[in-house]
Amino acid sequence: MSDVVRLHQQGGPEVLRLESENVPEPGPGEVRLRQEAVGLNYVDTYFRDGTFPLRPLPAVIGVEAAGTVEAVGPGVTEFSPGQRAGYFFSPGAYRSVRLIAASQLVPVPDDVPSDVAASLLAKGLTAWARVRRVFPVHSGTLAVVTGATGGVGSLLAPWAQHLGAKVVALVARPEQVAAVTALGVEDVAVANTGDLFRLVSQAVQPVDVVYDQVGQAVFDDVAGVLTSGSTLDLLGNASGEIDVSRLRTQASGVRITRSSTGEHLPSRAALLGAAEELFDALREGVFGKREITRYALADVVRAHRDVESRSAGPAPVLIP
Repeated sequence: MSDVVRLHQQGGPEVLRLESENVPEPGPGEVRLRQEAVGLNYVDTYFRDGTFPLRPLPAVIGVEAAGTVEAVGPGVTEFSPGQRAGYFFSPGAYRSVRLIAASQLVPVPDDVPSDVAASLLAKGLTAWARVRRVFPVHSGTLAVVTGATGGVGSLLAPWAQHLGAKVVALVARPEQVAAVTALGVEDVAVANTGDLFRLVSQAVQPVDVVYDQVGQAVFDDVAGVLTSGSTLDLLGNASGEIDVSRLRTQASGVRITRSSTGEHLPSRAALLGAAEELFDALREGVFGKREITRYALADVVRAHRDVESRSAGPAPVLIP
């Protein structure tokens, strides 16, 4: 028997229940993975609370994890028992052992702990998709990153800067500035203070791209720095959707994009290449010191409460 967290109805954190299950031998193309860490993402709360309907119930949420392969099914040649592996988006992660298609897995290097990998894959590949595919940054790019202390933003801002961009980061509160400057990003604005417009103006060039994952709460800040030819990448809406029609009125000629990470990983080769680049950036110290917040799988209710209150930090994981 192994542990699994199920929800039998959608609602608050209290609907998450620790239960037991038997995990069978893997079938054709499958791997049985003993998970050593499960990534926590804000999107998990949407699956739990009903923002994203789940059918059928009961259901197991969570989309990323890392661990060690226990067994492989017929036809699996890329992985073998004892090998470490992880995944970035395969629903059903909140459990200690699971079956998963081998095609969903990426090898986890020996020098990357499982808790780091589980905290990094979904958020890091999302950041990779932005700086490499949505708007590839380079020397001379002026990029604005909102929500720069969040799970994705804390990776995206320093990575864009590492690739040559001048980055202006936007945070919600003054006390968050230090967390971003610790990543090496010097230009940090506090939302709704005029800081963003001032810092962008000092750059003496138009904004090339705004990577926005906050939405409505930073509308005025974002609209105030976009010009004709800028790209606005809507990769999240933590405070509600931006009114795109209103934005087009205030900032005409802006290219607006919205896409999922998976759209930029159309093949296995693309996934493996992106994951390798992500792990290389980690090794090079691009993301600074990763502070992992660990919760026992049995403490998943508290973990979800902390994620919703923004007190779990940018890299929370569940430990089965």
